[in-house]
Amino acid sequence: MVDEKRPYLTVVDASAPSPEALEFAPLPAYPWDERPPTLPLEPDEAATALHLSHGDDADAAALLKIPILRLQRLVRQSPRLQRVQAEALGVALAKAASLPIKTLFDPQADRRAQEWASTKILQSKLAQTHPLSPAPPQSAQSGSLTVNSERQSITFRWRTADDPDPNVIDHEPTDDAAS
Repeated sequence: MVDEKRPYLTVVDASAPSPEALEFAPLPAYPWDERPPTLPLEPDEAATALHLSHGDDADAAALLKIPILRLQRLVRQSPRLQRVQAEALGVALAKAASLPIKTLFDPQADRRAQEWASTKILQSKLAQTHPLSPAPPQSAQSGSLTVNSERQSITFRWRTADDPDPNVIDHEPTDDAAS
């Protein structure tokens, strides 16, 4: 029943399965210690195992009683399984990211836990421009560390967005390098 004045309020049937439950079929009880290689692995089974294991390949493979490599190959072949795994890992990432924030504002947390939380937050990209961040972007222009010795001088500095990518070689090899 939909209220005409407030269409966003609807009566929900509590006995109806959730959309999440409709997407994931329950896993059967497997009578073997290791799944026979001749028995095909259904994508629905793999999706349920990935969901139950929060996207962890090793746990999902253990639920299915198959080698991890077999599950990884199936995931690489299926866009649906890639989506299920990405969603599960995204939820895990969100929970992991919320832990330092919750700890920082928890009045019951001890000082050591709050220091840990503040360190984690200051080391994240969230605080990259903060002066207490380990490597704020402006530090490359404002400072560097130079170690002088008799033979050579070594300078350490933080990379910035203006620096070239160290993994890209942008010069041609010279004849001296070829010989």
